Amino acid sequence: MSELLEGFAVHRTGSTDPGHPLLVLVHGLGGAAAAWSLLTPHLAADHRLVLLDLPGHGHAPDLPAQDMTPAALGARLRRFAAAQQAARQGPVHLVGHSLGGWICLEAAAGEAGPVAGVTAFTPAGLWTSPRRRPPLLPTGQQFARLAGRLPGDLVTSRIGRTLALGATSTAPRALPAEVVRSAVSSIAAAAGYVAADAGIATAAFTRAAEVPVPVTVVVGRRDRVLPPAFCRRECAPPQTRWIEWAHCGHVPAWDRPADSARVVREHVAATA
Repeated sequence: MSELLEGFAVHRTGSTDPGHPLLVLVHGLGGAAAAWSLLTPHLAADHRLVLLDLPGHGHAPDLPAQDMTPAALGARLRRFAAAQQAARQGPVHLVGHSLGGWICLEAAAGEAGPVAGVTAFTPAGLWTSPRRRPPLLPTGQQFARLAGRLPGDLVTSRIGRTLALGATSTAPRALPAEVVRSAVSSIAAAAGYVAADAGIATAAFTRAAEVPVPVTVVVGRRDRVLPPAFCRRECAPPQTRWIEWAHCGHVPAWDRPADSARVVREHVAATA
C-alpha cells in the first residue's frame, strides 16, 4: 500500500509514464487489489494502474455500515478520481468487478466530472429486484473461513479449488495456487464484508440515465453468482457497450484475463 485516500488503500503499479492512460481498478465483495493479479500483467507496460482496496477489505480500515453502501462508496470513488484529476494525473478510467463495477457506475453518475469512462465486469446492481441469499445458505465469507481451516494445501488441491471457487470461475482448477489462496484469505479476513453485503442486498443501481460517459459491461453467461436474471442490460446506461462471453463465469479477469485486458484497451481507446 502506498497511501490511504477516501478510505481506500491505494496501490500504484504499472507504467510511470504520465502520457499513458490512468486506470483505477476496484475489486468485488470480499476481494482486494490482488484479485486483479492475472489481468494487470497485460496492462502494466503502457497503463498507469491504481488498484484500490475497498474499506474493510485488504489493507483498508473498516467504516461504519452506513458508509458501505454502493452509493456511498461510489461518492468516495468520485472524490478520489477528482483528486487524481486535480493532481494532473489526466483522465481517470474506472475498471470494476461485481460490487466494484456498481461502485464505478455510481462514481460516474452525475454531471460531467473526473471519470472518463467505466469498464464493468459482471457488475452488481443491474437488476430490477435485488438478489437475496436464502437465509440458511452460508455467505461467501462464512464459506471462505471454513475453506481456510482445511489442512495443509487442501484448499489448492483440485477438489479444494473446485469447492472454493467453483461458483465464481468456470475453470477453478486452472487458477494459480496463489490466486486461490489470496482469494480465500481476502474474503475470510474482510472486516467490511457483512456491511457491504447488506448494502448490495437492499438496493439497485438506479442512476443509469445520469451516467454521461462511455460504459462497457462484460457479463459471463456461466455466471453462477449473478446469472442473467440479475445482470440486466436494460438497467445499464443507455450508451453501454454490452458484451457477453459464453465460456465465462463471475470473474472474467480470472477466466479470460487476456480478453478482459483487450476490452479495457478498446474502451480506453474509444473514450480517447
